[in-house]
Amino acid sequence: MAENSEKRSDSLKILRERRGPVPEELRERVRRHREAKRAIRQALAEGPLTVPELAQRTGLPSHEVFWHIISMRKYGEVAEGEQEGDYFRYLLLEKGRK
Repeated sequence: MAENSEKRSDSLKILRERRGPVPEELRERVRRHREAKRAIRQALAEGPLTVPELAQRTGLPSHEVFWHIISMRKYGEVAEGEQEGDYFRYLLLEKGRK
């Protein structure tokens, strides 16, 4: 098993050398993405919210909040709650619970 781990590690080193450093633009995009998801999680920790409410609380545009909510829903981080008018309230799920 240790042998497979070493081979994988060596392969990753070779790929990193060939690819070169990660572009700063990509690093910045990933950082913003993480910050947005963290802000959404913090807002949802207070209770279920709609996309417009999340946008207002996080300062993010609604379309961006929606994109993050959809990805978080896909991976079991949030779930659709009750519908309020045209919007669903999204709630934060505990880790590993769908």
